[in-house]
Amino acid sequence: MDKLKDSDNLVSIILPVYNGEKYLEEQVKSILEQSYTNTEIVIVDDKSKDDSLEIANDLARLDKRIKVYNNVCNLGLSANFLKGVSLAKGEFVCFCDQDDYWEHDKIAALKELLERDSRNMLAYSDLEICDDKLAVICRSFWKTSGIKPKKGCLKELSFLKNITPGCSMMFRKKVRDILAKMPADAPFLHDHLALIISCGLGKIVYTNKALVKYRQHDNNNIGAFYNSIINKEVIIKALDGKISYFKKLSLPGLNLDLKKILSFCNCLRDGKFLIRLSFMNYYLFLRNDTFPDKALGFFECFFPAAYGWLKVKVRKEEVYLWAERLIFLIWSAVVLLYFINSFILYKFSKFSTWIK
Repeated sequence: MDKLKDSDNLVSIILPVYNGEKYLEEQVKSILEQSYTNTEIVIVDDKSKDDSLEIANDLARLDKRIKVYNNVCNLGLSANFLKGVSLAKGEFVCFCDQDDYWEHDKIAALKELLERDSRNMLAYSDLEICDDKLAVICRSFWKTSGIKPKKGCLKELSFLKNITPGCSMMFRKKVRDILAKMPADAPFLHDHLALIISCGLGKIVYTNKALVKYRQHDNNNIGAFYNSIINKEVIIKALDGKISYFKKLSLPGLNLDLKKILSFCNCLRDGKFLIRLSFMNYYLFLRNDTFPDKALGFFECFFPAAYGWLKVKVRKEEVYLWAERLIFLIWSAVVLLYFINSFILYKFSKFSTWIK
């Protein structure tokens, strides 16, 4: 595809770098070779101690789409992403990690999704999990992480957890303009902030295609594998901080009901049955999208007192997870036996009586 001249369709790729010399050139080349070429690559080096800055400058001399910035001091991961956002000029913006690899049509596919509806604020994709040589470990990040992708108007649900890595998303300039004003002390990672703002402005959409090779290695900032462990006290504390952060900001146009999030925090502390029931979708959203985890969400919503004994302090968090699953299995067995006794055996006895 020839280079497009329409500046209104410029896509900015934000690429923060810190000691990324090993994979940086390969990642940048995967962006330069995209089928969609009306792009700018904003590389922000965060005081790397290796040759990352030299590699970035060498690449910039070969392609004028690359713009390199050098921080005077180390900002850290999220703050460096937000600085890159403030430097972006595109109508569409992508986050990019220094150690991944993009499929040839990633930009084109996500941009096409956003342009289907002016209310679409953020588009994202699945990822392939790979080793340090880009050999595929798992074809689907979503499957490995127990994620069922969400679309539409999530609104306040987006506060509860991030559902996609930043490297798999593209968002509109409206989101970028708000992100660029956000203080760097946000109690969120950059990609979670982008998700929340997008959900406050409109809708999110996704494609099932894996458009990123998500490289796993010893120096990952954020890995692909994690447990779904729900700790009520941690959730309440985190949400309190996030609510306080957003309350301090003046962000007109965001359709986010902070009072509803606060009500959910109070519900987690000591919510009566009907109140808990009204927040059922919140309890379920906190869980991974697997049947055992969703069932545990139901269980916690209906029987918080019985669930509370799991919060005994232990050193290994895995104990929580296995204890939760044990309770679920026992609960499922009781329900199944009740169903068999009350319905199947009852119907069978009725049928036997009728035969006689």
